[in-house]
Amino acid sequence: MTDTAERADAPTAAAAPGHRLRPLVLLRAMRPHQWVKNTFVLAPLLFAGPQLLDRGAFGSEVVVRVAIATLAFCLGSSATYLLNDLHDVGADRAHPVKRLRPIASGELSMAQARAAFAAMLVAALALAFVVGPRVAAIQAGYFAMNLAYSKGLKRVAYLDAVVISCGFLLRALAGGEAAQVHLSGWLIACTVLLALFLALGKRKHELMTSDAEHRAALEFYRIEHLNFALGVLAALAAGAYALYTRDPATIARFGTDRLLFTLPFALFGLWRYYQLLDDHGTAHSPTERMLRDPIFLGNGILGAVAVLAVIYGLAA
Repeated sequence: MTDTAERADAPTAAAAPGHRLRPLVLLRAMRPHQWVKNTFVLAPLLFAGPQLLDRGAFGSEVVVRVAIATLAFCLGSSATYLLNDLHDVGADRAHPVKRLRPIASGELSMAQARAAFAAMLVAALALAFVVGPRVAAIQAGYFAMNLAYSKGLKRVAYLDAVVISCGFLLRALAGGEAAQVHLSGWLIACTVLLALFLALGKRKHELMTSDAEHRAALEFYRIEHLNFALGVLAALAAGAYALYTRDPATIARFGTDRLLFTLPFALFGLWRYYQLLDDHGTAHSPTERMLRDPIFLGNGILGAVAVLAVIYGLAA
C-alpha cells in the first residue's frame, strides 16, 4: 500500500485492536448494488437458445456453472472495490460523499479491509477455477486489469473508460465460457459499445458533481464531448444489436427472425439511462439511479421477458 494510504490510516490505527468487524459495514464496503453489472456474466446464458433446453441434465449443469461464475465475479468485483478504497482512502476522506464510505470513515479498519480483500480474492479465484481454468484465467485477468486501474490508469482520461468497458467484456466472455456458448461478433461489439456508453455516462455524472474536483482524469473531459460520444455510442450499440438480431447465424440458432422486435426495449433503455444522467437532483451514482428508477427497471424486465419469449418460443 502506498505511503499516502498508510498515513491516511493513522487516525484509525490506534483503535484497530478493539475494532470489531460488523458484517453490515463490510457488506456496504462490498457495494452489492454494483453486482448488477455482473448480469453480463448471465447474458450468454440468456442467448444460448433452445439448444440449452435440449441438453437435459447437462443444461442444468451449465446453469449452475454460470451461476458460480457470476458469484465469482461478484466476489471479485467487491475485492477490487476494497482494493481501490484502500488505495484511495486519503483522497476519499477529503471527498464530500466518498468520506462516508466504510474505510474512509473508519467504520472498517484498514486491517479488516485488507483481510476481507484477500479472502474475497482467493474465494473468487477458487470459484472461477471450479467452473474451469479458462474462467479462472479471465477472472485473474479482470483483477490484474483493475489493479492497474487503481494504480494509475484511472487517472488517464478516456483510457479509464476503456478499461471499465473491458471489465464488462471479460464478464461476458467468462459467461460464454461457463455456458459453453459461442458469442456472436455482433454481440461482443454490442457489449463493448454498451459498456463504453455506461462508463462515459458515469464520467459525465462525475463531471456534473463535486467529483470533478477530486478525480484527476476529469480535468480532460468536457460535457459537450461526452454528450456527443454518448449519442454516437448509443446509436452504434443499438445498431450492433439490430445487426445481431438479423444475422443469419442468429436466425438459424433461434429458428426465428423475431428477435428484432426486442430492439425497442434496448432503445428505450439507452434513452432512459441518458435521461437519468441529466437529473441533477441527486448525488446517487448512475448505477444506483438505474436500480431506483421504476421506469428503467420495468423496461428491463419487459425486455428480458420479450427476449425469452422470442428465443425460447414462448410467444409461438
